[in-house]
Amino acid sequence: MRKQGWGFLTVGAMCLAGLGALVVHGLDIKDILRNLTEEPKRVDSSKTQTTSTLISQEDQYRGRAQELQPDISVPPLPATTDTQEAPTSQIGNLITGLETIASMAPASEVEEHVPVEAYRPINSAQKIRWLPPPPGFLTGETFNYLIYREKDSVTPKVKEVLDNIHGNLMLDLTPFTIVAKPGKILVMLFNQKQSYMDYTKRPAWSGASSDLQSDTMYVIEKIGFYSLTVHELTHLYFDQYFLPTISPLWLSEGMAVYMQIYASKQKPAYIMRRLKQILQTGQLIPFDEMMEVQTLENYSTDQAELWYTQAYSLVDYLLNTRSRDEFYKFCTELKNKTPVYQALYRAYGMPFNKVSTLQNVWLHDLQKAYREGKMLADARQPVGGQ
Repeated sequence: MRKQGWGFLTVGAMCLAGLGALVVHGLDIKDILRNLTEEPKRVDSSKTQTTSTLISQEDQYRGRAQELQPDISVPPLPATTDTQEAPTSQIGNLITGLETIASMAPASEVEEHVPVEAYRPINSAQKIRWLPPPPGFLTGETFNYLIYREKDSVTPKVKEVLDNIHGNLMLDLTPFTIVAKPGKILVMLFNQKQSYMDYTKRPAWSGASSDLQSDTMYVIEKIGFYSLTVHELTHLYFDQYFLPTISPLWLSEGMAVYMQIYASKQKPAYIMRRLKQILQTGQLIPFDEMMEVQTLENYSTDQAELWYTQAYSLVDYLLNTRSRDEFYKFCTELKNKTPVYQALYRAYGMPFNKVSTLQNVWLHDLQKAYREGKMLADARQPVGGQ
């Protein structure tokens, strides 16, 4: 995602993300600051703390995460025997954007089905405790996640991928994640479709789902793991900003699909198909109706695909046709329960004083981008071709 418009908040987020990453890798904050002015020194291995010990101490300051964590046994990570300074090049690579995640995913991994909507009850601000791992699940932990994995152990690679996604989303969703920093998240990794269906009661084709009230993500490892993980974690990180208000469904799902597409650098087939339908036939869901939708459970597959496509395309448009600061202002107004048409005007000014005007301008710019060959060529290309 482009990083323009977030200003000094992004710089602050990068510094905090870098320091947080160093702590997770076993470096003490005081040592980090002292090493900026002193010659590097070896640290006595007898005084070096393990990563698991650092996690325990840091969780004391994360409120909800420590309170919700069930009393289960998580094997500690191997104790380190020495603390080493990371070369500057390695520190610089800690923050690389979602391109890193996309490079890990197989090129053919593109999610073809519409997502299942996130579980976001109206009392999601009142968090509930996690359940212990079901039979057959092994456990692991990082600073950001408690992980239950079906049948297989939680390997360092699994932890690395999840922590990389976390760090990149924290940056790409700045300033939302600075104002409302996500707490610890439970990630349940399922080995089979059937076990996913039995446990979550979600349809298997969804591949992944999330629960905002319990800060939990469920994902089938073998089905679009990278893109779907980004999608569901976006729900948990982005929607957290709005609590105790529940963000509009179109905005939540539109942002999640936007981040999913950016992570995989490919648009799902249904997005491409429905965008062409809108452009060639003019058939669409009026924005007034789209923004009022609270659930898609009564929608047909065709209707759901069109709804998700419009939600994604509108978020893309609002993010990229003007500054990101205006988008943040718009979201803040919605958080404060400002009506959509007023939130649009306060954030973007004229001519966006009506939802119908937004729809007309969006469609005009969509058609223009299509004529110029800019809309369908690149998944990261904004609707307006900027």
